[in-house]
Amino acid sequence: MSRAMQNLLMVLVGGAVLWITLVTGEVVNFVKEGLRWPLVAAAAVLVVLGLAGMRRDWRDRPDEHADSGHDGHGHGAGGPRVAWLLCLPVLAIFAIAPPELGVFTAARTGESRAAAPPKIQVAEDDYALPPSPDPYPMSVGEFMGRSFEAQIGGQVTLADRRLELKGFATPGERGAWYLTRLQMSCCAADAMPLKVKILDAPAPEKGSWVKVVGLWHPAGEAGGRGVYEFTAQSVTRTEKPDNPYE
Repeated sequence: MSRAMQNLLMVLVGGAVLWITLVTGEVVNFVKEGLRWPLVAAAAVLVVLGLAGMRRDWRDRPDEHADSGHDGHGHGAGGPRVAWLLCLPVLAIFAIAPPELGVFTAARTGESRAAAPPKIQVAEDDYALPPSPDPYPMSVGEFMGRSFEAQIGGQVTLADRRLELKGFATPGERGAWYLTRLQMSCCAADAMPLKVKILDAPAPEKGSWVKVVGLWHPAGEAGGRGVYEFTAQSVTRTEKPDNPYE
């Protein structure tokens, strides 16, 4: 690969990363929000280095022509022209960005293999829910964490409290369905589904984002077997959040 091609690829890769981080915001489809600004910094370095290399090549070009003579037979160090095809995947990012993970990823993990509930970060031993608002908006991860705590004999903080959960619908067995969110530790490659089984409500369209208001349904057996159930009072369609992951 020629030096000019290397410089161009650096500029294109850096520009593509800046595009999805600063313009479209689609970077959250691939990595956690906290990695946005480190990626911006890395992309800026790539663009600067690529432009500096292109400027150096342009500045040195007259000397190279002089050294090659005027017989028209000067030979550069360029690689095969097919190397320019390497630009196509990078250019595609500007026009066709892959969507976030969704139903297909969640469906590959059954209820028995669902992600472990996240630990609830609290400042004190007592983490009872505040009295308002009603219903109380809660992430799927926090709901699973509090439900797990109750299943293993810890504090019961969800009983008789109306909650509002938001996620996308994934089908289960025998007509059951789950409200699902995907959780990333670092990037989309390690995303794991957080799934809550919804009771007393017909399944919405697969993959649709919904808001479910209802009550926690205590699991029939203790021991933390990953049984997380929610009795729905209402299910309404909602817009996909800017960051689809938890």
